[in-house]
Amino acid sequence: MKTNVLLLLLIGLLATTGSTCINDGFLVAVNLPIKATFNINAGPNLAFSGSYNVKLADQIDGSYLENIKNARFYDVRVSTTGTYNGTVYVVGNIDGKQLVTVKNQPWSSFATPQSLIAGSKLIEIDSVGLNQVGKRLADFKAAPQATVVVLSANGTLSGQSPVPSGLALVVEILAQVDAEVK
Repeated sequence: MKTNVLLLLLIGLLATTGSTCINDGFLVAVNLPIKATFNINAGPNLAFSGSYNVKLADQIDGSYLENIKNARFYDVRVSTTGTYNGTVYVVGNIDGKQLVTVKNQPWSSFATPQSLIAGSKLIEIDSVGLNQVGKRLADFKAAPQATVVVLSANGTLSGQSPVPSGLALVVEILAQVDAEVK
């Protein structure tokens, strides 16, 4: 009851002192997921590769694009879908620069995403690729409609053959932008 009375008093005070007009904007953190899913063909071929163009402007609501003040990444994750009784070796790239490597780790270990922020020992992150992520996010801040990143992966499976259907490897860069809202 005391809280409600205090809140009502505060709102009344703000309304009578001209504080109902907010002229300054405020920043909102908006998630900017950058993700590629690499489907692995079933059959005897244990090698896989793929490449995806990701237009960053398509990853967030268009109303934020003209008001981006900052952009940053906070995690890189690798995960798998499907059941495979073997290991995976993969190199993931951003714009042709090596970002993440998985060296012959059990496929099943990636059923739960392995991440940079969690300190996973199953993935290796390359600073050249991280620098490219930072560069591309700066490009996005400057020219949101024009920024496209290319995520690619090359890898091999070992153990179970032929490869069962329904397997995929997922590489995600988790980023955020700060957008001004008025």
